[in-house]
Parts: sequence; C-alpha cells; structure tokens
Amino acid sequence: MADQSLSEQAREAVLKAIIKAAPNVGNSPAGVRDLAEAYALLERDLLPVAGVVKNKT
Repeated sequence: MADQSLSEQAREAVLKAIIKAAPNVGNSPAGVRDLAEAYALLERDLLPVAGVVKNKT
C-alpha cells in the first residue's frame, strides 16, 4: 500500500512539473512534443525509447 501511495505522489509531482513548464514552452514544437511525450510516458507507464535520435536542427 505504501508503494502505491508513493507512486501516486510521484505521478502527481511529475504532472505538476509538466503543467508548470507548459507556459515556458510556448509554441515551440520541440517543447510541446517533449511535454506530450512526458505526459504519455506518465499515463502509459512506458519506457523512453533510448534509440531514437532527435533532430537537432
């Protein structure tokens, strides 16, 4: 039970961080994509894909 509570607290903290960062991202496509990816990972319990290379241009 304590693990579930801790997990829920961590999820809530990450969600708050995403919401707090959103205004700073503005209309940046890369920033919006990063926030969307973070939210998707949070909701689906997915692991990030380390092999994907992001475009740096």
